[in-house]
Amino acid sequence: MKKIIYLLTLSFIACTSSEKYLITEGEVDIDYLFNSPNTAWFQKNYESYIIDDFALNEDFSKLNEYNIEIFMNTRCHDSEREVPRFLKILNSLNFSNENIRIVLLNSEKKTADGLEIGKEITNTPTIIFLKNSSEENRIVEFPYENLEKDIYRIINNMGYKNVYYSE
Repeated sequence: MKKIIYLLTLSFIACTSSEKYLITEGEVDIDYLFNSPNTAWFQKNYESYIIDDFALNEDFSKLNEYNIEIFMNTRCHDSEREVPRFLKILNSLNFSNENIRIVLLNSEKKTADGLEIGKEITNTPTIIFLKNSSEENRIVEFPYENLEKDIYRIINNMGYKNVYYSE
């Protein structure tokens, strides 16, 4: 009897943990991006990106004052290209994964839980930089110059405007 309970518990744990990799909308973590069948492209795109030397030679210490929210779609070619690059850059800058929130959106740029409400997401990916819980700036769909320089301009309050910005 104990063996049966043990085996049932193991199978329940195995099923529960693998189900987290199958979700298509909602909040996920970086582990999801590396391990989900929905993001089979992530690892290759992450590893193949070569970080601009700019990121290695400039002071990015102000980045640690921010929390970052990434709104993406796993079937969006821009998300497939930019999110692995962005996360590789953050990793190289020793940015804490605890300060990153990743939200998967469906094709209508929504989630069942409404995680996108009030965020004005028009394109994916949208990467929002928050300071003291208030949005400071965002990168929308693709960088203006390149991710490294765009991040630097945002965190140093250098008048960054995303590619869709209009006054």
